[in-house]
Amino acid sequence: MSQLSKEEIKHIADLAKLKLTDNELDKFAEEFNSILDYVSQIKECDTTGIEFEHNLHNFKGSVLQEDISRLSLATDEVLKNATEGRSKGGYIRTSKIVSKE
Repeated sequence: MSQLSKEEIKHIADLAKLKLTDNELDKFAEEFNSILDYVSQIKECDTTGIEFEHNLHNFKGSVLQEDISRLSLATDEVLKNATEGRSKGGYIRTSKIVSKE
């Protein structure tokens, strides 16, 4: 498996809005590459005779419990916690946190 460069690690850190020092970039590059090397061992597994599953529809209810919505606070109570001008139409507005990059 290919190794991630220090520049790629910096790009990942920038996407996560992390400011890392050069020493931290070196450390994380080493750790990331160690993890990638470990994961690449999966390619060596013999999967002959193992049927490919492309969805988990048939497993519904066998592993996970059904999601149940439980409201703990009334909408009015929640909106009281919104700062001035941050609630609109029954929702709390937040700042944009994802850029196009």
